[in-house]
Amino acid sequence: MSPADWIDVLAVPPRPLPAGIDDAVRYLSHALGVPVYERWTPASLLRKYGGMQDARAAQPEVFALLLAGGAVVQFWDAGRVLTVPAGRAPRSEVVVERLLRVLRVRFRCVRPRGPQRDPEPVAGPAPHTGTRAQASLDDEPWLAGAGHLVNRDAASNTLCSFDDASAIRLFLRDRAGGSVHTRRGYIAEIRRLVRWCQANDIAGPLSSLSREHLVRYREALSAMGARTARASHVLGERSQQRALAVVRSVLSYLWRTGYLTANPGAGLGDAAAAREKFAPDRILPAGAVRACDDWLRARLNADGQPVAVARRAAIVATYRFTGIRLDELAWHDSFPRLATSDDGWTLQVRGKGHRERAVPVPGPCVIFLQRYRSACGLPPDPAPRENLPLIRGQRQDALGPSGLYREVRAAFAEMAAAVPPAEVATRLALQEASPHWLRHLVGKTLVVDAHVPLPVAQVLLGHRSVATTSGYARADATQLRNVMQRCFTLTPGPG
Repeated sequence: MSPADWIDVLAVPPRPLPAGIDDAVRYLSHALGVPVYERWTPASLLRKYGGMQDARAAQPEVFALLLAGGAVVQFWDAGRVLTVPAGRAPRSEVVVERLLRVLRVRFRCVRPRGPQRDPEPVAGPAPHTGTRAQASLDDEPWLAGAGHLVNRDAASNTLCSFDDASAIRLFLRDRAGGSVHTRRGYIAEIRRLVRWCQANDIAGPLSSLSREHLVRYREALSAMGARTARASHVLGERSQQRALAVVRSVLSYLWRTGYLTANPGAGLGDAAAAREKFAPDRILPAGAVRACDDWLRARLNADGQPVAVARRAAIVATYRFTGIRLDELAWHDSFPRLATSDDGWTLQVRGKGHRERAVPVPGPCVIFLQRYRSACGLPPDPAPRENLPLIRGQRQDALGPSGLYREVRAAFAEMAAAVPPAEVATRLALQEASPHWLRHLVGKTLVVDAHVPLPVAQVLLGHRSVATTSGYARADATQLRNVMQRCFTLTPGPG
């Protein structure tokens, strides 16, 4: 395949690469600012730098290999520039082909070609095409049909639906929005209710359930188990509240849209009270935060990283320093996107309920994103109105929530492996942590450590209610203890 079959989409206007391999190497080296393929001999080194002393200072690795005899080649390899004896170097055509396939963010092939092996090493198993993100409730026969609460009047039934399966499908479309994570959570809780009904011989569908059925379900939740990758355990209070909240949300939606003639789930648990009691407990302890920052610092100080390493560091840094939700970093309908100004970078995301917000990006996070962009062959700073996925996978498609989750979990595993054996609590916290722990860490940093006003923190975190944001203050017992110690002391005795 000729280099002319590839287009540089960031050139203005976009232009095809030169057809000749040598001309393509020169173009790519100039465009990327790194030597893509360069062959050195003593004569060419002297010609470029004028004297051997200057050549040795500018190219110490090339100089040392030339002293050993033979020619030397420098070439691009997965974001790094390698220097090897000419006999061990690949051909320039192979290097150019590999570079173009890895940097498909910037260079697009205009001629179809057969599938080829991705030169970038794959960390972990290949992604499964039938992801949980595509899950639905279409395979639940219990939800088929319509119960006695269904409104048969087409004039007042605004859903224009007369069976539970299609009504719940509309609920998921309208209420889950574009959030795969929210949709998956709704489906899991609806399935939990269905399984309980089946286990208790309660005939479906949902529109046939009475208030008594739902009260019994609420009481049964405290004894239900939840299975994770590591263990099975009884549902905690927060998980019970979430299960009831989904049931309330479904029934409320179906009643307000006219599908149901009554809402048997009204008042089934107090949503406002649940928000008032919110106190996040999945926050990284101080030792784990230090391990996370040490991990990031080590990657900041390493030059010439492969794309996969720069990508993982950029993902962790984005969650660590912005506090966005897991799926807010996944590409969907041109979100998230970066905007730059004289004041700095801003990350524009679309969160729950399709609510958009702008999160200022702190300086440390900007550095990691710039390095990742450079490793992908993009300019360090985004162009105005750039419409490219922020994080891309190893096959250059946009990385979804599952892929982002795996990257963060893999990073936490690397951090845990570097923790001294004596620091057992830190190691266990990192082994348990997920991306949402980093979001809670940002919330604690804003509310507890930096004393940011709650309405400001609410906007940055994208909470619907400031009561949720205030939960971070309730979660920090150390701050409350310090306040009490500072405010109450023994009065001085006489004399």
